[in-house]
Amino acid sequence: MNSPVHQRAGIYVHIPFCERLCPYCDFAVSIKVDIPHREYTRAVLDELQSRRDEMQHYRVATIYFGGGTPSLLEPAMLGRILERIEQWFDLVDRPEVTMEANPNQVTDENLRRWTDIGIGRLSIGCQSFQDRHLEALRRNHSGDQAFDAVQRALEVMDRVSMDLMFAGPSQPMEEWGADLELMQRMVREQGLDHVSGYNLTIEPGTAFWIRRKRGTVVTPDHDTAAAMLERLVEATDEVGLRRYEVSNFAVDGAESEHNSSYWRGRPYLGVGAGAHSLQVGVGGRAQRRKNPRRYDDYIEAGGEPEEVERLDPADHLAERLFLGARSRRGVDIDEIQQLFGSSLGDVVDEVRPVLDDLVDRGWMRLDDGVVYRPTNRGLDFSDSLAQWLFEAVDEVVST
Repeated sequence: MNSPVHQRAGIYVHIPFCERLCPYCDFAVSIKVDIPHREYTRAVLDELQSRRDEMQHYRVATIYFGGGTPSLLEPAMLGRILERIEQWFDLVDRPEVTMEANPNQVTDENLRRWTDIGIGRLSIGCQSFQDRHLEALRRNHSGDQAFDAVQRALEVMDRVSMDLMFAGPSQPMEEWGADLELMQRMVREQGLDHVSGYNLTIEPGTAFWIRRKRGTVVTPDHDTAAAMLERLVEATDEVGLRRYEVSNFAVDGAESEHNSSYWRGRPYLGVGAGAHSLQVGVGGRAQRRKNPRRYDDYIEAGGEPEEVERLDPADHLAERLFLGARSRRGVDIDEIQQLFGSSLGDVVDEVRPVLDDLVDRGWMRLDDGVVYRPTNRGLDFSDSLAQWLFEAVDEVVST
């Protein structure tokens, strides 16, 4: 697939290992007592090497270790992966290098080793500072450990992000308010500049899904969850964190470039068990790739994908509008026209009345005559907003 030359791109490395399975998790994870550090690292490196050509026209701007629990992998193995990425790919100066970590792994020794190998941004999965709520989520750390982990990381890392979760089992507004007060304290006193706040989603097949069907798990109703989200937006705004995506808040300049690249439709190479990739070609063509989810299947596949999906320009356009509705960056008509060229110029023109209608409804705003950005209300209802845009493209293409 021909690609735009020297476009910025990302590399995502999935580390599937976890010490226990959270009852709400439907990610590609592997619960192992003895982690096969070297075997898995070797498989990831083999895949990276075999797929170098996919990135020959791109400059790597972001590298992201996600999971699972990437902080469980030996720092030496993480370092080997970063060394090979630097050798095999064309990197921008000072690429953003992020790793997700659980609070119980954020020790002074690990922080030193992570920074030594080049990790510059740490995303810490606190979820809550309330022990009762953490126990309900079956997390393997306490509230004090979570608070201490963020404080330790802020003293060492270039950037630190903190994850919080709301609308959990029997979670009262008072506990959520207490979590937000501690978050505000760290922003004001320690300089925390990025927060992610997620509404707990119970996915089919998870332990919470089964328990909710049995009536043994009760989550806050829709109105309470909406009120929790509203309080999150207020609390972050009070300390100067700007909402730049549905669930992400940051001071200007501290946004996660890697996560933002997903909403911008940038290409990325995903390696490891369950990892996804996106290639973007000329004329709006695109291709998605998915690796086997199960650890053993990934090792056996030897770098071969489980599924490859080719997107025609119309499907890719619908996806770009869908993603733009979830980010403050929004939908840039000029950029869309440039990417898709003459092949879908008429389609974009016919979709604009739908965007204008959303502006009239107060769900989007129009900047500089060409950029449609979701308002706070639009971000609150981003799924509905994105679905309207997706259906608008489908209707235009079908007629």
